[in-house]
Amino acid sequence: MTGDRKSFAARIGARRNTNPRDIAAWLIAPFILVVLIPANEKISSNAVFFAAHSVTPITWVVVLTIFLISFWLLLIALFALIRRGVKPPTFDVIASVMMFVSTWFLAGNLVSRLLNSSASILGPVIGLVIAALLTQLSRRMMMGTVLVIFAAIAAVFPVVMSLTVGSDVSAAELKFTATESRPNIVWVISDELQYPLAFDEQGEVRGELPNLAKLQETATTYTHAYAAANYTDYAVPSLLTGISDVAAAGVDRMAKVRSGIGIVPSLAAEYSVVMQSPIYQFECDTTACASTGSDQDLNIVIRYLNFAKDAAAVAGRSALAPPFSTVFPSLDGKWRDFWSGGDEFGDNAEGNSVQKVIAGIDRTHATDTSNPIFVLWHTIRTHAPWSVDREGKEIYPARLPVVEGAHMVGSDKDGLYSSPELQSMERRLYANSAVDFDRQMGELLEALTAAGLFDNTMIIVTADHGAGITVARDRRMGDTDQQRWTEVAHVPLLIKEPGQVTAKTVSRPRSTGQIAQSVVDTALAVTAPELTLSPGLGQDLPTGPVFTTIAYGGVLTPWVYSAGPEPSPWLAEDLTPPDPRHPFAIGVDLELLGEQVPAGWTEVAGATIDALPGESEQQLLVVDRPTNSCPATSPVGLISARGMVIGSVLWEQGRQVSGPRTRGWAIVPRKNDYAVWCAN
Repeated sequence: MTGDRKSFAARIGARRNTNPRDIAAWLIAPFILVVLIPANEKISSNAVFFAAHSVTPITWVVVLTIFLISFWLLLIALFALIRRGVKPPTFDVIASVMMFVSTWFLAGNLVSRLLNSSASILGPVIGLVIAALLTQLSRRMMMGTVLVIFAAIAAVFPVVMSLTVGSDVSAAELKFTATESRPNIVWVISDELQYPLAFDEQGEVRGELPNLAKLQETATTYTHAYAAANYTDYAVPSLLTGISDVAAAGVDRMAKVRSGIGIVPSLAAEYSVVMQSPIYQFECDTTACASTGSDQDLNIVIRYLNFAKDAAAVAGRSALAPPFSTVFPSLDGKWRDFWSGGDEFGDNAEGNSVQKVIAGIDRTHATDTSNPIFVLWHTIRTHAPWSVDREGKEIYPARLPVVEGAHMVGSDKDGLYSSPELQSMERRLYANSAVDFDRQMGELLEALTAAGLFDNTMIIVTADHGAGITVARDRRMGDTDQQRWTEVAHVPLLIKEPGQVTAKTVSRPRSTGQIAQSVVDTALAVTAPELTLSPGLGQDLPTGPVFTTIAYGGVLTPWVYSAGPEPSPWLAEDLTPPDPRHPFAIGVDLELLGEQVPAGWTEVAGATIDALPGESEQQLLVVDRPTNSCPATSPVGLISARGMVIGSVLWEQGRQVSGPRTRGWAIVPRKNDYAVWCAN
């Protein structure tokens, strides 16, 4: 035995615990306590997290148990091999170092999270002391197996409790009035559809949206409806739970609300439920349920791999302290696909989903024609990034980062715009998405009419919140208070009541949190005493509508509606481009299109053109050129194919042009070759 090994044993005592099973358990127990338990507390309280992945809590418990046992067996085999291959003192050193290092890391992170950030140095110091103590205990006492069993029980306990307690009282049962004829209900939520895009300043649906305009003829238009919050994962649950004032509800209540689907489970007592959503899924045991969306269409291996990746993201963010936690993606505003680009819905959401809704209606109606149908269609066609043409064909893959960290065409990595021309490009894409949503809405209305369901159906069309085309702040915040109200808070709200045949208008302010009570009233039901919804749309709110902005960390800030002017940001040419063959020819004389490049323009040498793939005849080009190759005062260049002008390229301006290269954006008819030109 060397002097170092004698010194090691002499200082900390001889190892008494040489059992590979128990030593492995000592390693696993801190991991369960520090990582799995806080992660499971977050995961178990969020039913939507399970539904978005099409994974049941019970299955998660089984998978977690299998993982822990497999991890334990692997460590047992590793320690058994080490013990067999080396001398006892060497085995003691290896086992002790593994225990000390892993426990120091875990304990240091735990202490750092619990202490104030200003005392962050104490985390590693206290963690070292805890690690030394636990390492010594693991050497001297055979109690690791007992610890890991108790830790595992504590880890799965929140999930088991969530199965019996539920996520929120918002799922309390409704009491239904007995009747032989209950109206159908179709609730459409078009994500991020702002009011001024869908309606003009006189409160009429814009001509670009003919199907919504047709519905307006027999519906009630609420010209001053406002969203509850500016993030989907707060706004949609608030819609379904009847919450008008998110800030007043508080962080704790909203954490529970965000994990459920409000009144939907209660409606299932009397309704056949059809749910299509990129995040929600409603499980039931009969054919009267047609939930679609989420990850349920994926094969089981991919589904559980996605779930495991997202569970790891939750674990890393909730269990570790900076800088380690920053390695994991932010959880804000999402239900799944945390590692992917995009917003709430990651990379897998589908924008063209109406046929799934229609198939669900057909299936449930065929099963029992006498049973009323409740449909929730949550579509993200109008959610950024806006990436389709007027026919709904993809111009570029929205799942790909157009620029590093961002999906927004014409923007920088923060989704912000440096010129009016670039804003115009994005508005035209936004308008395209609304036009395609309207097309899908027309298919749904035709299907309801063909099935004989239209007349006796309550049809609700609204949005969770809107979005602005911004130059300084997030699109869900707005550059100014006026933009925040006009483009983000103010949302469309059309409701056709069962049997309604004439148009009505309500100009008094209404919150989208009032829709839930109106749905309950139409369903001929009343809420249980423990469930309080905002009053229905027929009443004013006692305090007036309140729009809540959400900041990182869950900070809720209320903004009270003040009935100020709301000018429309939309230009006629952005709603309906003057040349439908070249809808993104912005900032140039349209008479140049299809002609030879005129005098006064010079082809840019050294420019690179990245043509992004898509199914549309419109092609997105991301252009990179030497900054000094074009006049700094010229925001617009030309794109040609075989010498003929086919569109314009819009150069980034201001703060974004600080280096030797400048980026430009163009959407032009698809060709085989392209050239870039700047004015002399």
